[in-house]
Amino acid sequence: MAFGILEPKDRNAHVPGTSLLDVHTQTVADNSRILKKGTGRNSHVVLVPQPSDDPNDPLNWPLWMRDCLLVIMMWCVIVTIGGFGPTLSPIAVPLITDLKINFTQFSYLAGYCLLITGAIGPFMAAGTRKYGKRPGLLFSMICAFAGSIWAAAATSYSSMLGARMVQGLSMAYFESVVYAFIGDLYFVHERGTRTAIFVIMYQSLSNIPALVAGKLSQNLGWRWVFWLLTIFVGIGMLLAIFFGWEVSYNRHSIETSEITTEEDLQRAEEFKAGAASVEMEENSGPAQPPRRSFVAKLSPVSGVYSKDSLLKLVVTPFLTLLNPAVIWALITLAFPVLWLVGLSLVIAQIFAAPPYFLTPTELGYMWAGPIVVGLITSAVAGPLSDWSAKWLSRRNAGRYEPEFRLYLVFGIAVFCGLGYYLFGYLISKGVGVVSISIVFGLTLGGAQFSAVCVGSYVNDAYQAISVEVFIIIMVIKNFLFYGFSQFINEWVTVQGPRNFFYTVGGIQLGLCLFTIPLYIFGKRLRLWWHQLAFAQKLVARV
Repeated sequence: MAFGILEPKDRNAHVPGTSLLDVHTQTVADNSRILKKGTGRNSHVVLVPQPSDDPNDPLNWPLWMRDCLLVIMMWCVIVTIGGFGPTLSPIAVPLITDLKINFTQFSYLAGYCLLITGAIGPFMAAGTRKYGKRPGLLFSMICAFAGSIWAAAATSYSSMLGARMVQGLSMAYFESVVYAFIGDLYFVHERGTRTAIFVIMYQSLSNIPALVAGKLSQNLGWRWVFWLLTIFVGIGMLLAIFFGWEVSYNRHSIETSEITTEEDLQRAEEFKAGAASVEMEENSGPAQPPRRSFVAKLSPVSGVYSKDSLLKLVVTPFLTLLNPAVIWALITLAFPVLWLVGLSLVIAQIFAAPPYFLTPTELGYMWAGPIVVGLITSAVAGPLSDWSAKWLSRRNAGRYEPEFRLYLVFGIAVFCGLGYYLFGYLISKGVGVVSISIVFGLTLGGAQFSAVCVGSYVNDAYQAISVEVFIIIMVIKNFLFYGFSQFINEWVTVQGPRNFFYTVGGIQLGLCLFTIPLYIFGKRLRLWWHQLAFAQKLVARV
């Protein structure tokens, strides 16, 4: 038992996710010379997964190149997730006035956008699994560009609603596939920090468009918010076309296996030495292809990465819900973000009314707190996740368990608990908006801890189905968003801001408790899922 994590009853069974990460204290350290390891201060860290010898393997690309691809993705995240999400909040009053609608109809502009995002999710997952991640990236940025132009030119509520639906088509990729993108580009000991970088962009810096939208709307009109957004989306689209290369890669089964025993080491040594004849996976490509040229990397589709039918791949995300760990990931990742989206829908309703009477510019400035506090919490969560994983692995005879990532749930409880209770209390006392903006940031901090915690755990524990897991989380999360958009404004009106936020805080603290059984039984659950024939048979019948 490692720090309270129960071992499977079959001690000899291979449990996916468990791996040799640190050879300082490992009894097989002397025999691990054939394993590829990190460099510098990570020279003792075994690379998981083991990279191939193929120059086209993304894990063999220089770290600076992989980080550049991540930066491009982050730019796209800011202009889509940030540009199409919280940007509406500070321009609510001008939109309502110009389009002659009420607050509930205004909420539908967010609700229907998220509904489309959720509906396209399973198809995005199927296309990504079969044809790689580049086609979905290009499709998403083209939709984002077209939707931004349409929104800027919209002259009626129906037209704006149509533009929002097109924008919704672009958001599915960046709300789900990016997590798996990180799993394709980085080793286990690198993922926590990079996941935190993604979270910074996704939940903190993506609020920058909202910060400036109010000022732009008040000085130039709300249409200029979308025209300027079109420019930044266009830059992201060009970056995606020329530098958003394919990162999907079909690995040999030995390279994707975790090394935990002497037998694993022997098997890997035989494979690398060419002493054993190893059968390649069905969907593996030719061995040792030449390095792809820059022009070749610009191709929208680089190959087929799965022989499964598209229908089967569409169904697979729903079958992952058979796994209790996926249910945990859903509630842990979705609800902190759900409350933030709901909060963005009621910001104008609460603070444009007495006693605050905030202007669109001032409503936009309220997002300064989430940006600043969000940067701080993300700067802590990611490195803390990687450091704790390596620290605990060293004290566990060098073996890493994905459950080591779950300690970050304490950050979710602390930040969400403090944030929502203080938010409700300060509003009830009529406290100044500067203090409320800072507390607003605490709620975002909780959501960021949840994103780092869930993103790192799923990538490490269920890498084989990570795309499907993040897709189904995104689908259900956005359906929940759509549902909440139908009644959240009335909920605040009927219950009052204080009781509303007290209720939200209590619900969130209760949901954090589900992490305890996952931590204890997580390793057994991983083995159960790996051996589960039921889900495999269901998929095979499709």
